Amino acid sequence: MCGRFSAAFDYSSLAEQYQAQRAPNLPKSSWNIAPGATVAIIAQDRNDIRHLNPARWGLIPSWSVSDHLDYPTHNARVETALTKRTYADAARCQRAIIPASGYYEWTKDHRPFYFHSPDESPLAIAGLYSWWREDEHSPWLLTATILTTQAEGEAALVHERMPLLITEANADEWLDPDLDGSDVFPRAMDLGRKSSAGLVQHQVAPLKGDGPQLTDDISLRL
Repeated sequence: MCGRFSAAFDYSSLAEQYQAQRAPNLPKSSWNIAPGATVAIIAQDRNDIRHLNPARWGLIPSWSVSDHLDYPTHNARVETALTKRTYADAARCQRAIIPASGYYEWTKDHRPFYFHSPDESPLAIAGLYSWWREDEHSPWLLTATILTTQAEGEAALVHERMPLLITEANADEWLDPDLDGSDVFPRAMDLGRKSSAGLVQHQVAPLKGDGPQLTDDISLRL
């Protein structure tokens, strides 16, 4: 699973990279983002316009009677997302990219590790999104979940699951709402696992508070 991640980057550059319209109220930089927090997501509408919008981390399906579920929805398994009722609608045509600087995973003995790209470039984490509102008079709430896959390589030494990454090779098809998820998921899973193998990781101190020091490699401390 992915229960914490960091996001500290230039939104203008990110919007330019994905040719997305940037919303004005995006979340500030954080190195300790938890479920329920506001995160930035990139999604494409039916008019082929991409948007960089804030969303609540934890997907609420449109049919839910409440925005508080009895089970966590900040992660969804890519292997079953197309068939699970909570995620099926979004998996078919409401796919997103959740940009991150890196993410944390814990070993079974509760040691946290930080995963990131070797050049510190933003990660494009595969996600799903959903619009929800309580009734026709209520404002819309945008929510999202991170898709995870079976961990491979060194990542598997830390945790059995890892976030699925989207690459430049499949970003366009991943975001395209006219393509059904059943056609897009297999290639995304293959490319994402290969991309994740290129990440680097190091152990960090227990996560307390916020700030860039949370990603420091504790093995380098004197």
